[in-house]
Amino acid sequence: MSDQPKENNVRTKFKLLQPKKPSKKGFLIFILVVLALLSPFAYQKIVYSLTHQSTDDAYIEGTYIYISPQISGKIVAVNVERYQEVKKGQVIAEIETSDYTNALNLNEAALNKAKATINELESSEKQAEAALQQAMDNYSSAEAQAELAQKERVRYEDLYKQNAVSADVYDTYLTKEKTAVAAMKAAQKAVTRAKAALDTIRAQKVTALYAIKEAKANLDQALINVKRTKIYAPEDGYIAKKFAEVGNYAVPGQTLFILVKKNDLWVTANFKETQLDKMRVGQKVDIYVDAYPGIKFEGHVESFQPGTGAVFSLLPPENATGNFVKVVQRVPVRIAIDSPYDPKHPLYPGLSVNPYVDTGF
Repeated sequence: MSDQPKENNVRTKFKLLQPKKPSKKGFLIFILVVLALLSPFAYQKIVYSLTHQSTDDAYIEGTYIYISPQISGKIVAVNVERYQEVKKGQVIAEIETSDYTNALNLNEAALNKAKATINELESSEKQAEAALQQAMDNYSSAEAQAELAQKERVRYEDLYKQNAVSADVYDTYLTKEKTAVAAMKAAQKAVTRAKAALDTIRAQKVTALYAIKEAKANLDQALINVKRTKIYAPEDGYIAKKFAEVGNYAVPGQTLFILVKKNDLWVTANFKETQLDKMRVGQKVDIYVDAYPGIKFEGHVESFQPGTGAVFSLLPPENATGNFVKVVQRVPVRIAIDSPYDPKHPLYPGLSVNPYVDTGF
């Protein structure tokens, strides 16, 4: 009997050492508190997922400008490096100018020569006009002399027939008439020659005027070519690729630089065709870039490609076969980026993004 009190004491001590089990009521209260705290966030998450369509098949695109020379020549200077920011109008490369400067000088000399020629022809034209006027005056005088000689010959012919004058006197006036007529014809030929000379000079003047126009055009082109020896950045942006090196020979159409235009970016998102039901142009879009976790950019739906991506692929699918397997198609959607440029979080073409289009309920 003495051992039983000892056993009871041990059991009592063991029970005191065991931790108390939490009550069901306390656990329930804990769960309710957690749910109360998380419910606003869960509600917002659920609502957001129901009112937004998203895809991870999206990336940033931009405008790429391929910069090529318009003339050929050796590259003598390259003023930019890869990934460098450039401003519109900045000289990024230079081509040797000696050949084009010489061509400019030659065309300038040709233009001056053409102007000198036209000046000489204008002077000759004035002289020819004066000579023509003199020949016409001489012809008028000779014509008057011939008319007078003819009248005198007719009068003396009548007197000769009446035996009022001798044959020698009549012959004198007949010879005088013939001489006057010959002089008139000679004056008439002189007028014809003077007109022909004037017409020739005027034709030469027209040719010289065309030569001046041609020389001016050649000079303008030579001046343009000299200016084209400097290659300028066509827009603000970044040099993404640089192929130009000093000493290389450049030709028209050869790509020397690839420039990514600044602040001309958009998102191309390939949504499943089953997600397009409620999408509309103008809907707001939340854009999250993988490179900047937690940073949200804003945008809006700008346009839909009029066809799925597969239709415009290099090898479009041909479904008129017996092995058809239906695959959910994706449609490229262009999303404009409305957020202003952030130098701390710059965007570049090719970055992966996750757009969330607010389609509403």
